[in-house]
Amino acid sequence: MTIKTTAYTVAVMANMGQKGLIKIEDRPMIEYVLEAIPEDVDDIVITCVDDVVDEYQEVGEPYGARMVTMPPETADIRSQLEPVFQASRGEGLLILRCDTPFVTRGLTTFLLEIITRFSAGIPRPHIDRPEYTPASYRVKPFLEAMRESPSIPMGEILKKVRNILYISAESLRLFDPKLRFFQRVNSSGDAAKAAGILRSLREDRG
Repeated sequence: MTIKTTAYTVAVMANMGQKGLIKIEDRPMIEYVLEAIPEDVDDIVITCVDDVVDEYQEVGEPYGARMVTMPPETADIRSQLEPVFQASRGEGLLILRCDTPFVTRGLTTFLLEIITRFSAGIPRPHIDRPEYTPASYRVKPFLEAMRESPSIPMGEILKKVRNILYISAESLRLFDPKLRFFQRVNSSGDAAKAAGILRSLREDRG
C-alpha cells in the first residue's frame, strides 16, 4: 500500500513517566512503536513529562523524533489529545501509545492511508466505544471543532466532524488476528510476556 503525498505527523504518547522506557529484550519498549512508523512520515513527536525528556530524547533521536512536553496522562482523553493536535506539523496525524509494542507498520500505513479519503480512521472494536489510539486524524477539522467547543468531551467532538471512518475489530484482524496492537504493557512482568510473543511472531515470519 502506497501512502499518498499528504504531510503527516505521528505522535507517540509517552506522558506516563518512564513507562515507555521499560525494557523488552533489552530495548526500551517505545522503540518497537517507533519502528512501526512508515519511513516516509514527515514528522515524529514523542509526548512526555518534563522529568524524562532527556531519556526519551536519547531514544527518539535516531528516529528524528522531537519532544513535546505535556502533563501526565489522565482519564480525560480530550485533554490528552488536544495538545497533540496543536503540536502537529502535518495535515494528517497518527496517534500511537508508547506502551503498545505489538503495533505494526502494516497497521500504521493502513491508518495513514485512511485519512487521504476520510477525516479520521478510528478503531471501534466495541460498538459503543471508539479507540482514540491507535487512530488517524486530519488535523484541521478536529482543531476547528475543538476551538468552537472548548469544553465538550472527545466523544462529542467526533459528532461534530464529518466523514469519519469507524473501523471494526473484524477489519483489523487482517493485521493481527488477536488484535494485540491494542494490548498495553504496564509492568516488567508484562514486558517479559511481550518479549515471548515478539519472539514467536518473528519465528512465524521465518
